[in-house]
Amino acid sequence: MQRRVFVREIYFYIVCVIAIIIFIIGIINLAGAIANYIRPNTYMTKASIMPGYKEQYKDMSEQEIEALVEEEIQSSINNERNFAIKSIVTNSIMIIIAIPLFAFHWKKAQELWKLNMQEN
Repeated sequence: MQRRVFVREIYFYIVCVIAIIIFIIGIINLAGAIANYIRPNTYMTKASIMPGYKEQYKDMSEQEIEALVEEEIQSSINNERNFAIKSIVTNSIMIIIAIPLFAFHWKKAQELWKLNMQEN
């Protein structure tokens, strides 16, 4: 006897696939966010911004300009770390949501499968 497939059952399996995709994307992005927190990207270097600061602040001493440059670079690193923390939280929430979403819909799909098998 041939088994009938219901739209509801297909819906549950589609949601399961979507939950798996959300989980995978969350894991990949979480790993990237953790890496960005540990080693933040900054494109500011002393060599790239020092000439501009020397030109802009001609009346300041070399040590004061270096202190400003270091402060600017540290600020950039802190901004990257803050963004990484927000990304870690966001991706963790994605993972936390995907797990029960999958579990609930997989359980329902399996219940429909068993119910349909009992009817045949």
